[in-house]
Amino acid sequence: MGLIISIAVLVMVVIVAIVINNQIIARKNQVTQAFGSIEIYLKKRFDLIPNLVAMVNKYLANEKEILLKVTELRSQAEKAKAPSEKIEASNELTKVMSGLNINVENYPDLKADKQFLNLQYNLTDIEDQISAARRAFNAAVTGYNDKIQMFPASIIAGFRKDKEDTLLEIPKAEQKEVNINQLLNN
Repeated sequence: MGLIISIAVLVMVVIVAIVINNQIIARKNQVTQAFGSIEIYLKKRFDLIPNLVAMVNKYLANEKEILLKVTELRSQAEKAKAPSEKIEASNELTKVMSGLNINVENYPDLKADKQFLNLQYNLTDIEDQISAARRAFNAAVTGYNDKIQMFPASIIAGFRKDKEDTLLEIPKAEQKEVNINQLLNN
């Protein structure tokens, strides 16, 4: 009888360990999927930028520096390998793009151009999607981190050598208002 109870307990422990292992794998896959969503939206943004640059270039011929910076940052973001490098380049591009949008206010003909308005709307929409994807990523990372830190999953995570993932955070320095003069003089 004692042997049967021991075997039953052992079977239960194995089943619980398998369930927890599968839950950890599912959470890790959610993190990967959420980061993939961010990359999709960044790609959409990168595809829009050449059109925006060409359109704005007609009107802002004397302000080529900002357009060159946008193109350079787009290239850096596309070449980045590590998620942190991609996010850093993306954050810098977001800062420059918001400066470009503010600068466009000085060109009423450009603001009235239907193609430009459509591009600007699409860019704003993609920026909103990127923001939502970042929130989803952070939620997935938090769920994964919680899972691998809580008992009894922490034991299984320790055997699997799972490590905490890092949340996407925008540095405080990038959260302040954009200074157009500084952007144009860089």
